[in-house]
Amino acid sequence: MKRNISRKAEEAYLAETLRVVRDNVREYGQEVAKMQEDIDEMLEHYHDNDAEVLTILNNTVTMHTHMKRALERNEKALKKPYFGRIVFHDEALNKEESLYIGRGGIAKDTTHQMVTDWRAPVANAYYENGLGKCSYPVPDGQQMEIELLLKRTYEIEDAKLIDYYDSEVVANDELLTRYLAKNKKAVLGEIIATIQQEQNEIIRKSPYHSMIVQGVAGSGKTTVAMHRISYILYNYEERFQPEDFYIVGSNRILLDYITGVLPDLDVYGIRQMTMEQLFVRLLYEDWNETYRICPVRDAGKDGAVRGTLAWFEKLQKFCSRVEWNKIPRTTVLFNRKQFVEGLRDGRVGVFDESGGKNDPKDMVVLMTGEAIERYIRQNPSVSAQSKVLMLQERLMGKVEDEFLGKGISYTLEEKKAIRRSMRKRFGARQWKKSVYEMYHDFLTEQKQQGVCVEEPQEELDVYDLAALAYLYRRMRETEVISEAHHIVVDEAQDFGVMVYAVLKECVRSCTYTVMGDVSQNIRMDYGISDWEGVKNILLTGERDNFCVLRKSYRNTVEIANFASDILAHGEFPGYGAEPVIRHGEAVGIRQTAGRDLYREAAKICKGWQTDGFDTIAVIRSRRRRRQSFCKKNCRSCPGIRKKRRLKKESWYFRWNIPRDWNSMRFCCSARIGSPIRRTMDTRSFCMSRRQEHCTGWRLCTPATLPG
Repeated sequence: MKRNISRKAEEAYLAETLRVVRDNVREYGQEVAKMQEDIDEMLEHYHDNDAEVLTILNNTVTMHTHMKRALERNEKALKKPYFGRIVFHDEALNKEESLYIGRGGIAKDTTHQMVTDWRAPVANAYYENGLGKCSYPVPDGQQMEIELLLKRTYEIEDAKLIDYYDSEVVANDELLTRYLAKNKKAVLGEIIATIQQEQNEIIRKSPYHSMIVQGVAGSGKTTVAMHRISYILYNYEERFQPEDFYIVGSNRILLDYITGVLPDLDVYGIRQMTMEQLFVRLLYEDWNETYRICPVRDAGKDGAVRGTLAWFEKLQKFCSRVEWNKIPRTTVLFNRKQFVEGLRDGRVGVFDESGGKNDPKDMVVLMTGEAIERYIRQNPSVSAQSKVLMLQERLMGKVEDEFLGKGISYTLEEKKAIRRSMRKRFGARQWKKSVYEMYHDFLTEQKQQGVCVEEPQEELDVYDLAALAYLYRRMRETEVISEAHHIVVDEAQDFGVMVYAVLKECVRSCTYTVMGDVSQNIRMDYGISDWEGVKNILLTGERDNFCVLRKSYRNTVEIANFASDILAHGEFPGYGAEPVIRHGEAVGIRQTAGRDLYREAAKICKGWQTDGFDTIAVIRSRRRRRQSFCKKNCRSCPGIRKKRRLKKESWYFRWNIPRDWNSMRFCCSARIGSPIRRTMDTRSFCMSRRQEHCTGWRLCTPATLPG
């Protein structure tokens, strides 16, 4: 019997595991040091023409990297080697198994595993199943039948067993509340232990299919996305490598946060970029570095069309029309009498002897107009330039066939002359106009049709870059470059449907994990207010998924209810949040007007600083007014001065304000890196310049931390 469920047995197993970890750290540390010495020695004696030493060097560097990461995993396990345990009866083997589950696998030797990696298929039973008969999936699609006999969660701090909880005894929300009571850094370390069933289902879905995840604020969307990448790399390592993934976010602050967390999940080498950077990448050599990247330009209500699917469809039609008009579609003929080698005026050469006549017996049909048009129509995914090159290649093949034909022979000079006359029949090897010139033509055409759209001069926003990337792919691309095999998009609601339509066209043979919350769309004209358009673009396969994360782990019940009341006024479909049962102070609103707004806000912020809040954010709907407030009030509030430099998109609160609430001004603060106690450490207030919208003072206490 392997259960050993007593506290004494648990403490003994923890002690033995820690002993193995310490041994591993010592052994791996010695191996890393030795390999580094070998690498240094080989580099010292390496010569360019020594292929054998180069091969050994590359292999040693690879092994050194893997060993170094194994050392790091074991070093991280010194304080907490595991967080959970399952005991089950394996139906296939007809025996009882006991597995401890941790952030990384820990091996005593080649045959004895002390701790099982949380990403292993069998660990799914810990996250998803209750006691009794159940199964867990393996990557090949099969289900392994087991009977789960015990599921236990451990509280271990500084290598000491504090307590443990069995799933049939302690409620799930109670365990979550314990973890959420810790500071943010500690919570990151506990995320793997507290993955919920709805999150686990998303993490472990097949990477061969796309999915969109609608997650309410605080549901752990970013965390789920990172764990999903870690899971895929662990279980599908033969198909996916780190360089096959792109993580795309709306700003560098979010990406820096992700960068800091991925190594803790044993994930290295993932490329991360903003959406603007991705489109610049997709322009390849056509990117003009004299342009600057800027936030989305506001060009009035009509200008907001640039983020819509209708705008993308107009761009598609523009490209198709240009292609149709630029590629010659008439039947390709040549007259044999026009290429006759001879002597004329004392000069040897190839001359036109047709006399301007096209005698049918001298005419050769190389390609019919019908065949050319059919090729253009049947290859919509091929760029215009690639069509030109392919048609040209086919034409030259027909010319060579004519040279080899029976009944007539051509001299060497005649062949050269015929080839010269045909080699640019469909166009040059590079499309004549640049993507910037074509984009100018497209915008000019739209303005002539009455669309109020601003033409960029020195700065390009994400929708300009998306259009340019599509123009490159659709018109100028000559070589299909393999980009990512799986793209993860976080804060997806910040980008209009046009962005996803371009991504689908530009990055082919790729699957997507798209995470966002339409209720947090801060650009109602540009961003996504419902998922239907994106679903129609990305979820085209039978096994593609749309998932919803409803439970919020960030906010108190009072804050979630207050937010739901605001969202109820919106003109878009909402997804109600289900908060973890954690209560705080009621939300209130303070009434103020005129210049009192600034004085009152400064007074409150100074009070929060006195209370020990490390970071205070003042959020205003207009940048100029926010800067005016900071200039007048921040000298005595260094915390506010620090946050003034952040862009609007980086605030931790992002609210959709109904149209009749468009004068609302939000201010909030968050205590970063400090304990979030039940007494609550976060303050937020809402102020309006219109008295009719104000109903009093509010204090709210969310754990307003990103991720």
